Amino acid sequence: MAASSSTAGCVSYEVFLNHRGPDVKKNFVSHLYRRLVSQGLKVFLDQQELQQGDYLTSQIESAIRTASVHVAVFSPGYADSIWCLNELLLMLESRKTIIPVFYGVKPSELRWTQGNHGKYGEALQSLANKTSYDDQPRQKKLRYDSNTIDSWRNALARVSHISGFELETCNG
Repeated sequence: MAASSSTAGCVSYEVFLNHRGPDVKKNFVSHLYRRLVSQGLKVFLDQQELQQGDYLTSQIESAIRTASVHVAVFSPGYADSIWCLNELLLMLESRKTIIPVFYGVKPSELRWTQGNHGKYGEALQSLANKTSYDDQPRQKKLRYDSNTIDSWRNALARVSHISGFELETCNG
């Protein structure tokens, strides 16, 4: 498959790599990226594709929309990132192929997210409890409403049922 450009001047990607950078970018994801590129695929990896001055959200959303395949790398810290969780929602909305890679986590951990059960449950509970300061009523409010938390929880559960790859570690 060859990469192409859309009429809006945006680059089209064949593969979008969704991952939690601190967990897997320097080991597994960078190796996967290089391997896919060496096979002639146009791959979106944030650190490779985003340029200074780019609008992050619009560039990432465009890459998700244009990619034919999404590879979601679920790692221990994945659910700590609202970026990862929002990208996952967009990937599911696109109805394109998602290939899950469970890196240091089991698919079942993505399903057990109620309360403080497991890494993913703890992360979602932490996000549910985050507050921000509202200037007008001069009070704290929850940063993420319950519908947002539930949509992340449901997205994780949905993708946990997709056949993927289970990996423990990547040693170069």
